[in-house]
Amino acid sequence: MNWLAHAFLSRTNVEYRVGNILPDLVSITVLKEFSPPFQEGIRCHREIDKFTDAHPIVKKGMQRLPANYKRYGGILTDVFYDHFLAKNWQYYSSISLSNFTKQFHADLKRIERDIPADIFKKFQSILEHKIFEAYENVSGIEIALQRIDLRLRHPANLSGAITVLENYYSDYESEFSEFFSELQYHVRPLLSD
Repeated sequence: MNWLAHAFLSRTNVEYRVGNILPDLVSITVLKEFSPPFQEGIRCHREIDKFTDAHPIVKKGMQRLPANYKRYGGILTDVFYDHFLAKNWQYYSSISLSNFTKQFHADLKRIERDIPADIFKKFQSILEHKIFEAYENVSGIEIALQRIDLRLRHPANLSGAITVLENYYSDYESEFSEFFSELQYHVRPLLSD
């Protein structure tokens, strides 16, 4: 799962939520420097990724990708699934996606001193640029894939995979719905305080 799902599948405390996104933003060495409240979120992130990577529904969706995208199947599927989470947010949360983002941003400001400045800026950028809300639209997913492509050692034109999403849209959406309910059930024990 990508950033939005990790933020959503978290406890309400901001350290846990930040920790649940951190492994996608920093190295393993940097992760070790964070305090225990962040480490709990980091563990949740890893459990989500482990469950997702091994799940047959996710693997089925990856099989649709052409050969040039197979290597990036996990990344692409994660981003596609964040689209469906954002698009169908009202079925998963009692607060709007916009309010969820605003609250996360306000909470983040409270712990600014607990996060290295460069990492804090990454989170600020995600929230200030309303990246979570942008995931609601395929065009926002395309932009997200372009940004991911810029971070790759060898660019792979990931945004070109949007055609796969569009061609199999209803398949990915129904698969996401089934998978996400299983993922929510799987992580529930990690989210109890």
